[in-house]
Amino acid sequence: MERGRGLDVSRESYDDLHIHEIQKEYTRIDNDWLTLHYKTTIGLVLFAFIIECAMGVFLMNSDMLTTTVPRFILKFIVIPSGINFIFLGLNRAAMKSRWLSQTQKIYIISLVLVVICFILFTTHSAFTATYYMFTVAIMMTTIYASYRVTGITAVLSIAAIVVSELFIKWDVDKASIFSSTLRMGDFLISLFIMLSVSVVCMVVIRFEQKKNTASIQMELERQQLQRSLQIDEATGIYNRKALHDSLKNMEDERREHTYILAIADIDNFKGINDTWGHPLGDRCLIEFARLLKENSRNAVPFRYGGDEFCLLFRNVTMDAALQICEHIRVKVSELKFENMPLLSMTVSFGLSEYSEQVDTVRLFTHSDHALYKAKEVRNAIRVFEREASLNGDR
Repeated sequence: MERGRGLDVSRESYDDLHIHEIQKEYTRIDNDWLTLHYKTTIGLVLFAFIIECAMGVFLMNSDMLTTTVPRFILKFIVIPSGINFIFLGLNRAAMKSRWLSQTQKIYIISLVLVVICFILFTTHSAFTATYYMFTVAIMMTTIYASYRVTGITAVLSIAAIVVSELFIKWDVDKASIFSSTLRMGDFLISLFIMLSVSVVCMVVIRFEQKKNTASIQMELERQQLQRSLQIDEATGIYNRKALHDSLKNMEDERREHTYILAIADIDNFKGINDTWGHPLGDRCLIEFARLLKENSRNAVPFRYGGDEFCLLFRNVTMDAALQICEHIRVKVSELKFENMPLLSMTVSFGLSEYSEQVDTVRLFTHSDHALYKAKEVRNAIRVFEREASLNGDR
């Protein structure tokens, strides 16, 4: 949320905005991890292709090859690598798509990695190490802190191992798990490890979600503390510190936005205090602050001190700013106080426009100069004119 904006937002909405900002940061982190997840899939396929080619060269130049060379190349290099590259193309299309949400991309990348592991495992299940490719597919999903993504990935990984071992025999030389005690042992151990990894990942996700919730709560408390330090307790609008912060932020954005500063002052406020008492004077301040909040539209109201208030307009023309100030001026003059029918309140405004030739100190001085001219007649609005100032008109 931009500093110095959103004054008319309720506390609940204010908190929701900051939760949204924190969640946006989590989304950015998830997106970075999704990119790594995607690149890991590419790396696995390329690594497997290189190993398959190297093993093919080795076997074709040894007496260990039990089939013809063309059949071996087709069955153990062309078909598995071809299918894997097709799925890589699917992954790339998903990552580039503007129609898919980030959640949909996470599911696609996660499940495609399981499919690629299934293809490699089915093709090379004679090697015990291929069992544990699936653990990588499961663990890669934990950063998303989603039980559903990790759970689906784990279930499909375990199902892929079971289906491959029980129903598919791609390599005719591979011993069946029912005919080999060693293969059965490897199969059962792999299932146990997969289940264990899945449970551990679920526990990690639980603590990751608790950590995320705690960090959101801490950030909200920090933002609320910062906001409380910028709120005027008497009127409920931003205070002098908030105005200084906004002016500093304005200098950082001078080339991106235009600004107008209006200074407002209750006419003869000392007389109101002396005649009607300070409690009623405080009511006047509160009512004026309320009118500023309700009628300033896109401008941000501040209480600078005493009976002096400011409005900071952003990307608003001078004519539009004058219309808003005039509307507020009329509203103030129409104020009626219970049991005080003789009390009338008016306000004067001084406005000036910010530019690259005017720093924030001069901006405030110019608006104050215009306010001085307005208070000479009271219940008026004046705009700072450089030419009048240079001619000594005060």
